[in-house]
Amino acid sequence: MALLKLTRFSLLLQNQCTTRILLPDNLEINQPLTVIWLLHGLGDNGTCWLRKTTLEQITSNYRIAVIMPDMGRSFYTNAKDGLPYWDYLTEELIPQMRRLLPLSNQRSENYLLGNSMGGFGAFKLAFKHPNWFQVVATFSPVVDLNIVKTIMPDYTHIFGSQIPQNYLQKLAKQSSPEQLTSIHWQHTIGQNDFMKDANDQFAQWMKTLKLDYTYTVSPGQHDWSFWENELVKLFKIWQLPLV
Repeated sequence: MALLKLTRFSLLLQNQCTTRILLPDNLEINQPLTVIWLLHGLGDNGTCWLRKTTLEQITSNYRIAVIMPDMGRSFYTNAKDGLPYWDYLTEELIPQMRRLLPLSNQRSENYLLGNSMGGFGAFKLAFKHPNWFQVVATFSPVVDLNIVKTIMPDYTHIFGSQIPQNYLQKLAKQSSPEQLTSIHWQHTIGQNDFMKDANDQFAQWMKTLKLDYTYTVSPGQHDWSFWENELVKLFKIWQLPLV
């Protein structure tokens, strides 16, 4: 795979912003690539999937693009007292990547994956734009924002003093039921993850929506050993185009 580090000026963030990209070594003319949008967790950036997993090795047999943006400590949200990271992701980053790179904009060829804070971001992005993605996968996602008080000392910078309650559930209820049911949802958590109880409860709620939704609990904790194992499993399940 070819590894690109793309740094460009963001009009919305008013800063130089970096996105890491994996592409096949050989590109074919007029054949857009299937895309995996890969979202990182709190305390990481777009390098984490490359540094802490075997992502490049795993993807080397596939004709796909993997897009890994840097999203800071944003929780994929327009900060109450800061920068509009949500608008940056949805109105600037994704459209710009599609203009600059040979990426498919077909829903059937767009996958979304995130871990922890990035899992929250994946759920949010899919609930807000369910017509953008065919498959949405989350590893150990933050599904109850009350947890941020214990893991993020600077949470008021993003959310203010009041943590939103049932945030993802409210987004799902505002979305198109028909489009939500056309997504294949994959949600996994480690048996010993400190957020397992919250994920169990969220999974029970998701099942009431009658979606194409799979929730699995596997041995592991909230760490990269677990996410590496789950990443390998996903690529065995997903029917991605081969090189």
